[in-house]
Amino acid sequence: MAADRAEQAVNVEQWQAINERDEHFDGKFYYADRNTQLYCKPSCPNRIPKFNHVCIFTSAEAAEMHGYSPCRRCRPNGKAVTDLEWAGQAERFIHSHYPNPLSVNRIAEACHGPSSELQQVFIRIYGVSLMDYLDRVRMDQARFLLIHTKLFIKQIADLVGMPSAAEFSRKFKEKEGLAPTLYRRRVRNRDRVQQP
Repeated sequence: MAADRAEQAVNVEQWQAINERDEHFDGKFYYADRNTQLYCKPSCPNRIPKFNHVCIFTSAEAAEMHGYSPCRRCRPNGKAVTDLEWAGQAERFIHSHYPNPLSVNRIAEACHGPSSELQQVFIRIYGVSLMDYLDRVRMDQARFLLIHTKLFIKQIADLVGMPSAAEFSRKFKEKEGLAPTLYRRRVRNRDRVQQP
């Protein structure tokens, strides 16, 4: 029984069924995408993940026990994914992929749904757009790195997914009211003054 719940590597027959979107295999196994953290039926019409990102489960319950969420499009567990769950999928995707170039379309593709609908749902649930949320996550990480490391601004920009140090500095100043270097200096000086 424990083997039924274990994550398995994909075999040739399963990979072929996924690529052909063969509905005859629906219910026999479920595949999960380690990149998006979603699981699907073999017949799912969404973009097929890379082979090395795929793992197999014998049941929807096993996939969920391993932390995967059901695909909104193919509904592998037979239930509709709620808007709250779908927005949560987008949030988790942003948190795990913020260092990479992301767009609303890329996030929606990873969450298996139309971008305009996901954007509306995300705003309704979180009160901000997907890109504003992405900026918030990046700036939170940037503040942490500015305070706790001696990394150069260019290195921090790269680590938080900004295309250039100039773009990072502009956006950081827009959000924080200070250039990154000045922010770092002020916080560190404040911390020194507060130490006994």
